[in-house]
Amino acid sequence: MNPTRAIVRGWWREALGAVIVLVSRILTAPRTPWENDEFLFAEAVRNFDPSRYHPHPPGFPLLVILGKVFNAFIHDPWRALVVFGIVAAPIGFVAIARAFRNWIADPDLAVCGALLYYFSASMMVHGTLALSDGPAMMFLGLALFAISSPHDETHERNAIFIGIWTSAAVGTRPQLFVPIAPMLIVALLQMRTIRQRAACVIAFGLVSAMWFLPLADAAGGFEALRLYETKQMQYVAAHDASVSRGGMSMAQLAVRFVLHPWGSKYVTLPLFACVVFGMAAFVRFLRRDKWRSTILPLVVFSCIQLIFELGWMDPADGARYSLPVMIVIALVAALGFGVLRQSLKFAAAPWVATSILAAATLAYVWPLVGARTKVPSPPAAAAAYANANLPPNSVVGYDIALKPHAEYLLTRFRLLPIEKAIAETYDHPEVPLVLYANGASSGTGSHGFTWPASDAYDKLTRKFYRQVMVAPRAPRERYLPVHGVYALEWTTGGDEWRWLGPDATIRLPRAHGSEAALTLRFSTDVPYATNVVTISINGRDAGVFNVGREPVVARLALPAEALIDIRLRSSRAFSPGALLHNQDPRTLAVQLTGVVTH
Repeated sequence: MNPTRAIVRGWWREALGAVIVLVSRILTAPRTPWENDEFLFAEAVRNFDPSRYHPHPPGFPLLVILGKVFNAFIHDPWRALVVFGIVAAPIGFVAIARAFRNWIADPDLAVCGALLYYFSASMMVHGTLALSDGPAMMFLGLALFAISSPHDETHERNAIFIGIWTSAAVGTRPQLFVPIAPMLIVALLQMRTIRQRAACVIAFGLVSAMWFLPLADAAGGFEALRLYETKQMQYVAAHDASVSRGGMSMAQLAVRFVLHPWGSKYVTLPLFACVVFGMAAFVRFLRRDKWRSTILPLVVFSCIQLIFELGWMDPADGARYSLPVMIVIALVAALGFGVLRQSLKFAAAPWVATSILAAATLAYVWPLVGARTKVPSPPAAAAAYANANLPPNSVVGYDIALKPHAEYLLTRFRLLPIEKAIAETYDHPEVPLVLYANGASSGTGSHGFTWPASDAYDKLTRKFYRQVMVAPRAPRERYLPVHGVYALEWTTGGDEWRWLGPDATIRLPRAHGSEAALTLRFSTDVPYATNVVTISINGRDAGVFNVGREPVVARLALPAEALIDIRLRSSRAFSPGALLHNQDPRTLAVQLTGVVTH
């Protein structure tokens, strides 16, 4: 057999799988940006400036550098990152398939396992976005391929590649340093010579310097970089590892991080049944060479990553954050396919099982993945409407979660956070005020943009950006929160409110007219049926209202005074943190759902 025929015969499965993965990524590529991190990365490709959170901590320097390379040809920062992700998918697939093949010596099961991974629900949803995950998994796959390849004493090639690809994975997604560091230590111990270990460490150090020094330079120096990274660690400790978890139990976190990334229960249940079938075979491979087994670094990596996820990562991003751990799950599931093949005496069983699970996953994610290939994302569609229809002197108040979207898509307007925009324009009726926010509004002139609701959206995303609105605020609807008034909130059904504390004050604009109508209510999860609210205007009693779960309109006659402060004192209040066992620190009384002056 000539060398060409030998390569074709040895690699045809991987080549076919790579083509399938590449075509799937091209066909499911998004039409417009969607997630907020996509905008931060795109801005970084345009101008690498960590001080402006372009990108956000911890910096993702290699992703930005490679994005700039792609952008030199594509001339669209966001699209360049999408193309990079598409290119990374088949390369990562081949690397992971060959790593599996080196470990289990079964080409059919190896390719099926890699296909299972690349057609998982989380990878189908996040792999083609302008995010770090897809490229990082490519570099991780290349590192695992190098680790799985046999070492000998005649060269340092594999050791050098281990150092290069592990560093590249960290440079693309720095959070991976936590599980990669112990994995690399195990891989170093398994090398046969000191020269191999030295070559690996030197390669890791050189590649790391190539992406770390540009990050430090872009951040403004090492001290600025230290402050930048420290701020991120403080945020992770306060938010990802604490507030974002609410009252979730460890079992709920495990479901979020381990089961949800695979999507539908009709995929998850048979998949994890195959994982159970494959565990015995996996343990045999692990024990075959004991501590020198080249699967051991993958096991160490996966265990540390899973502990890190369950202990400190934000569950809202659980499906995306679990992509590294899903590699070992896909491998063990593929070994389970081998058990089925042997039990059924059916050679094609792994291919049939993989095809069924991949097709079921694609059908599950299609309401989300299909929508983003056909129509703009809701944030992009809302921004396009605003750019085409709003006066150029408009002030756009953005929902804080939509700040990156607004700064990237709405550059022709003055942009402010919603509460600051309201404070600056409430007494300036000549200035158009428009809110750009998650949710829906039933207000006059509001326009909403939405993707269809789906179980995939709920399980695989942070549940943001499915519904975005552009909502004008007429001068007669404006007021200034002064004291005890919390931020605006919306639902997908069009409800809008502000929670008020037990003692709250709002201020009306000077051109307020002779009457104000305040609409009050509270939601069904409040621990009381009614709440007595006493309202005063500029210190004078204006009425007492018994507020319940149905809206109550308080109509108030306004004095002929320029400055009008309306104070609302409630007889009852509650703490969501104590009632719902979350970490909401507010004290709430009633909801203010609207203010209109005449």
